[in-house]
Amino acid sequence: MKIKRFLIVLCSLALAVCITPTVAQDEAENDGVAQVIIITAKEGQNKALEEAITNFHHWLGDKEGSFRYQWYSVLSGPEVGSYVARSGNHNWADFDAEHDWDEEAGAKFEAEVLPNVEDATVIYTVAERDWGIWPDSLEGYKLFSITQWHVRPGQLGAFRRGLSRVDGILKEGGFPNHYAFRRTVSGGSGNTFTLVSPRKNFADMAPKEPSFFDIMSAAMATEGSDGTEEAGAFLAEWGSTYKSGDNILIRYNPELSDYGDE
Repeated sequence: MKIKRFLIVLCSLALAVCITPTVAQDEAENDGVAQVIIITAKEGQNKALEEAITNFHHWLGDKEGSFRYQWYSVLSGPEVGSYVARSGNHNWADFDAEHDWDEEAGAKFEAEVLPNVEDATVIYTVAERDWGIWPDSLEGYKLFSITQWHVRPGQLGAFRRGLSRVDGILKEGGFPNHYAFRRTVSGGSGNTFTLVSPRKNFADMAPKEPSFFDIMSAAMATEGSDGTEEAGAFLAEWGSTYKSGDNILIRYNPELSDYGDE
């Protein structure tokens, strides 16, 4: 069922989307919807899948109304060796369009790509534009740390208020890392938020100064207190509103993301 759904969704997509070769920050003039597909190749078929999807992308590249997907390799976690394909910056209505090449694309995908796919899961996310510190350009960023946060039942309002406060403090305090949040709206657990942090390389994963807790403590410092107790108490209270989920590291794959025009 997952593979069939993957085929249907991928081959019935609409609206030509011009985006950078890496994940682009969703622009304000659209709904900020992204389709994320987690793909696992059949055993021993990774190379064959990569060749097949590259050929399919090149064939699809000049088709008016086709989406562009950025592909990533999963480097850590239980899905290591799998792939993540993402197309962002969409309105919801974009997924309703039909094209005269849909049937041909479906047949080509089923014959050439699908035989190499073991499993696929489709997820839709929406950008939380009020939160985050994002670089002006993602050029040079190759790695993306992905962490899921599952909000506990009845705690969504408290979670959002707490995150808004943290986000404001980090922006004011000069937090040295970039980050953004996406909210899962279909294909995952309810009230799931995804924290995305881009890094240029593995060395860029190392801790930087000022640290998260240093910034939080400085913001909550009062006369006679350095703010560490206050920050700890706040973070403990806010932390009770959600449960941390999986964390994975993915690497951008420009070759699989090429539609013949790069």
